[in-house]
Amino acid sequence: MSVKTRNPLVGDRLYVSQKEFYRKTYIEETAPPWEKSFDQGWLGATLEKLGPGQGKLALDIGAGSGRASIIMARRGYKVVGVDYVFHPLPSALARARNRPWPKFINTDLFEAPFRQGSFDMALDWGVFHHIRRRDTAGYISAVTALLKPGGVFLLGCFSRNFRHEGEGNRKRNWTVHRGHYDRFSSAGELRAIFAPYFIMGRVWESPSGFYYLSMRKAG
Repeated sequence: MSVKTRNPLVGDRLYVSQKEFYRKTYIEETAPPWEKSFDQGWLGATLEKLGPGQGKLALDIGAGSGRASIIMARRGYKVVGVDYVFHPLPSALARARNRPWPKFINTDLFEAPFRQGSFDMALDWGVFHHIRRRDTAGYISAVTALLKPGGVFLLGCFSRNFRHEGEGNRKRNWTVHRGHYDRFSSAGELRAIFAPYFIMGRVWESPSGFYYLSMRKAG
C-alpha cells in the first residue's frame, strides 16, 4: 500500500501561489536561483562518506532539473526524483538520457505513490524551508513513512543567516518572498524537530546561509 498523509499543499492559498511561482520561474528563467545555489560539493562529499549505493533505492524530494538525482545515480543508487512542478522534469529526463536511473515522477512528497519503507535514502535540498511551520509534523510523517528503519535522510535548508538578494535584516524567522513562503531555522530548532525521529549526525552551516544535515531514521 502506498503512503498517504494529509496533503497541506491542497487548498492553501499560499501554497497555490508558491507552486505558481515555481511554474513561472521554470518557464521564464533558464537557470532558476535555487538551481545555481545547489551545493554539489556537499552532496558528493556526503555520499562519499556513506559509501557505494549499489542496489539501494534513493528518493530525491523536489528534484527539479535532476542535478542531485544524477549525482546519486552515479554513486550507484537507484534514484527516483519527484517534483510537484512538471516544467523542470523534461530537463531532468534529458540529463538522465541513456541511463537506467534516475527515474522522475510529477508528484509531491505528500502524494508520493510508494510503499511504506521503500527507500534506503532520501534527499531534500530546498523543500523543507518552503513548508510552513504548522505543517512540519505532516512533513516529518511523510518522510519517515517512506524511509526504511535506519534509512539516511540528507537535508539542505535555509539558516537564519540566509538572505535573498537585496534583503536586509528580518524581524521574524519566516517571510513571503515573490509569492512563496520561506522559513529560516537555527541549528537548535532543526535538532529539536528531527531528533525525536532520527539519529542526528553533523549539522553544518555554510557561509551562504544553508544548513546541511545528515541523519538516520531511528528504529
